[in-house]
Amino acid sequence: MNKKITAVFSLIGLSITSLTTLSIINKIVDKLAVSKELLSKHTRDIYHWRFGDISYSVTGEGKPVLLIHNLREDSSSIEWNKIIPVLSKTHTVYTIDLLGCGLSERPGITYTSYLYTQLINDFIRNIIKKKTSILATGKSASFVLGACNINEEAYAELILINPESIHSLRKTPSKRTKTAEFILKTPIIGTFIYHIKSSRKKIIQTFEEHYFYDQESIPEALIDYYYESAHLTARKAKNLYASLVGKYTNTNIIRTLKNINQNIHILAGREIPGIEATIKEYQYYNPAIEVEYIEYTKLLPQLEAPTEILKYVLLYLDNK
Repeated sequence: MNKKITAVFSLIGLSITSLTTLSIINKIVDKLAVSKELLSKHTRDIYHWRFGDISYSVTGEGKPVLLIHNLREDSSSIEWNKIIPVLSKTHTVYTIDLLGCGLSERPGITYTSYLYTQLINDFIRNIIKKKTSILATGKSASFVLGACNINEEAYAELILINPESIHSLRKTPSKRTKTAEFILKTPIIGTFIYHIKSSRKKIIQTFEEHYFYDQESIPEALIDYYYESAHLTARKAKNLYASLVGKYTNTNIIRTLKNINQNIHILAGREIPGIEATIKEYQYYNPAIEVEYIEYTKLLPQLEAPTEILKYVLLYLDNK
């Protein structure tokens, strides 16, 4: 009996030691990842939204354009830095860090597609206060479509850059994804797993495999920004990631696509595997959608080929 009790206490002691070690590692990563303070050097305004403060910027004069970055735990409005200087010469350019991203607040809530749809409509109504054109990347395109479906009169041109496939967006939370989300929300083990998934090495891999076609053209400074964004506000940084893993940010946009009468343009990175099939999905449900392929680019052509993106964006925005 004494041997069993000793073994139990040894196991408990080992577990405590392991958790203590993981906790120390988590604190070190939290501190080092944001040590350069890159994002905070940019001047930003704050929109005090009901679910958390939203960081945004305003540049230029003219008809308003709202730029909405892809929804990922490492994303922020830095995604638009290469096109803002030119676009702001003829337009009032708004950029936001979505809730849970960049310099915006990261509350410990479940992040859903409808949450972001509300954010976009509220931001236009309370901050921009004018009919607005939109540029949105990846998953964020689905929130824009949802917002426009609710209040179409608030929107002018919708420009979607590599929207996520309708098939992927239809995936709903399951027992497996809910379990993964639960583990990620645990204070020590979940944070440690998040740090592995959002490590600098993983971000570089994402850029090389998904974001850029030309791996040699990926700026080191851009990696720094994305790495810092993934770790701001320490343990709160993982809140959005947990909801993404749980599939709560997905939504079926088929009915929305059928209903929208607004001009929709898609700019697609030619080198994304399966992009043609994704575009066909969108055009099947809304044949009026206009599409242009950006050669030799992947998910973020606004960073990899900004001149080419601006050529089409300015054409669409000057359409009326």
